[in-house]
Amino acid sequence: MMTTMEGMMRGIRPAIWVVVGLLAGAAAAGSSDEAKTALKQVTKATKGLRGVVADVEYSQILGKRSINGKGKLYAHFAGILRVEIGGDEPQSVLFSPPFLYIHRHADEIVEVYDVTSNPNRLGQYLMLGFVPNGNALKERFVVELVEDSTLDGEPVMNFLLTPHPKKAAAAAEAIARIQLWVDPHNGLPAQHEIVHATGDARLKVRYLSVTRNDQLPDSIFRPDWPEGVTILRK
Repeated sequence: MMTTMEGMMRGIRPAIWVVVGLLAGAAAAGSSDEAKTALKQVTKATKGLRGVVADVEYSQILGKRSINGKGKLYAHFAGILRVEIGGDEPQSVLFSPPFLYIHRHADEIVEVYDVTSNPNRLGQYLMLGFVPNGNALKERFVVELVEDSTLDGEPVMNFLLTPHPKKAAAAAEAIARIQLWVDPHNGLPAQHEIVHATGDARLKVRYLSVTRNDQLPDSIFRPDWPEGVTILRK
């Protein structure tokens, strides 16, 4: 009998490529050959990896408002992700394509977005970087590597992804830029920033204490919410 996780994995793979972006950065980008080499390094480093757990520092700007917090991230390499965030506005974010769920604890509501028709929701792009094959990014995007990049004084692979004008047109219209810093040792995200096309909204996440966990339970990725919450479908 198919498990819940297996069923999710079959339906998710085609939708992983919703996580796309465009970065208009000032840093110099390297050649396509350098990017290709770096993507192969990511693929090799994450070979056989199925799940990770990480501490996160979360910062979101929405117009004149800012939301900051710390929490825990759980990611499955099939394309499922959950983040539990404390701080200014405690919330749970679950991305199980094609749906993005945002449980706003204080308001006792769960917003549900079909990302195929909501490419402007920044939360869906948190899945970027947790893919089983780095080279697969090239199927839809031009991938560049920023030269001589560091994060907290340590060398990182800094990727810029430009969506294909036809295959990723919706995301290109919704997202101005995405920058992804990857740890060259484990092939996993160290930080990334997503900026909305209007420039009025951005999401930045720093990943800390990233550890491998190939036995993440199905229950983490189920859209189960406390009794009494209001479900709002967008």
